[in-house]
Amino acid sequence: MTFDLNRLDNLDDLDDVEDVLYQYQDELLKLFADSPEGQARAQADPGMGFWVAHLIEYGYRFTGNTLPQMREHDVEELLSEVFPRKISLAAPEDADDALPTLIAFWEYLKREHRLMNADEILSYLRSVKPEAFRQWMNDPARFGMAKSFMTMAQGAGFDLTDEKDSAAFVNLYNASLSLPDISDLSLPLELGGPRKKSDPKAKYRRKMAKASRKRNRQRK
Repeated sequence: MTFDLNRLDNLDDLDDVEDVLYQYQDELLKLFADSPEGQARAQADPGMGFWVAHLIEYGYRFTGNTLPQMREHDVEELLSEVFPRKISLAAPEDADDALPTLIAFWEYLKREHRLMNADEILSYLRSVKPEAFRQWMNDPARFGMAKSFMTMAQGAGFDLTDEKDSAAFVNLYNASLSLPDISDLSLPLELGGPRKKSDPKAKYRRKMAKASRKRNRQRK
């Protein structure tokens, strides 16, 4: 059966958006992994699904666009703003796998699914210098609150994927700094932990992002 690349379109009114999104993500990742582009890339990066999964999920959540709808500015926003804000890396050089993997993924989408936007996005991805993307991903000024917290914990030797370590660092942080209590901060971050439901404002963000993109297109 042919994979429906447009399956995520117009899901706002469904109660099972999360389930549909993750099923879509898993199925497309498997197809990519089995493709010539995916098999070639997997030799250099066996964990290539990490970056592709976040492209799909964060593209939908934060730009309001699915893969067939994405344009260059959407991918630029993801790479330069959303990924640095949301994704924590175990080491700075882990960022280096992103661009080759995303290029291989869009080459697959172009060949297999004949996406009209693939050439535009591939041109942008190839224009981004790897050292620039690494700098974006490791620039504290671009971090969100949760990622900043994770970075501090890692620097102090705490493993926030461990419940006891996480609780210990939260207590230490709150006891030693005159800052708001962060006991309710959602952990762990994007380090392979379990998937989480989106926050209650996610649906509203997607609608507003789509409306904004529509207005921008109409002005052109």
